[in-house]
Amino acid sequence: MRSSPDLSIVIPTFNRASSLRLTLNALDRQLAPDSLTWEVIVVDNNSRDRTRSEVEDFIRTARIPIRYIFVAQQGVSHARNAGVASTGAEVVGFTDDDADPAHDWVATIATVMADTSADIVGGQIRPAWHRPPPAWLEHGTFLRSALAIMDDTTPMTIVDFTGLPMIWGANMAIRRKVFDRVGGFSAQHGAVGYKLYRGEETDLVRRAIEAGFRAVYDPRLFVSHRIGPDRMRVAYFARFAFDQLEGEALVERERGELPGVVRIHARVGRSVARWIAAAVRRRPETLQRWLQCCETVGYACGFWKGYFRRRRRT
Repeated sequence: MRSSPDLSIVIPTFNRASSLRLTLNALDRQLAPDSLTWEVIVVDNNSRDRTRSEVEDFIRTARIPIRYIFVAQQGVSHARNAGVASTGAEVVGFTDDDADPAHDWVATIATVMADTSADIVGGQIRPAWHRPPPAWLEHGTFLRSALAIMDDTTPMTIVDFTGLPMIWGANMAIRRKVFDRVGGFSAQHGAVGYKLYRGEETDLVRRAIEAGFRAVYDPRLFVSHRIGPDRMRVAYFARFAFDQLEGEALVERERGELPGVVRIHARVGRSVARWIAAAVRRRPETLQRWLQCCETVGYACGFWKGYFRRRRRT
């Protein structure tokens, strides 16, 4: 019977075989004490590329224990929950298939958990640009969350799960007792295929804090987030803004919390008008107004998508 490791690292992945290989390389180079037993669990979330063969090829020469799981039900929350369910480790760490954990990341998870007595820990996610970013992106601080950049250098206990710093899935670890008490990641939140829905980590941290668990942000935990040219374009941020608010509207529709249709479409009209006004005057906030416009349109689309979903169910 296979004994459970001290720590399992779960990596959900979808159609990013080449990028995943880089993440696995970074984990295979980890410097961890022999006293710490750990493993990597790759959760293939219905990929259609060469993800499985890439992982199997990597396993043949890897220094570390690696397991592969296939989850057909689309959604990063389903993938992460499957990874948690597949291990008996006391602590489950998470990173993404486009992240490179620091060489001592695994060991630091154990250190931070011991030093802080935390039940949930998160840390820095710094950008690794594939090429120098354009000026509008480099100086656009309001765009950082869309790239999962979290570079606060001050350790702190998380008491406001909506404030900064936040704990995000590219760099976090959670004690098993948290999942046992509050459940796993909500399937209502999180990316689904190529849809950039968000909020699954924030939702879990919220439920954990409300249940009395301790969440800590510690900058000693460090990963680099690879950002390619495809995420340095305005079109990417527009899609992110649209998808994020569409996802929020779908969740609120399920909870019956949406405002009326007139108010929703009035918001769209106002945001479009503000964007046009800023563009005509060539105001510096034009990009921000455009993304706000994408958000309100996405919210309206989520409203109607959720409406027709409920109609079909009834």
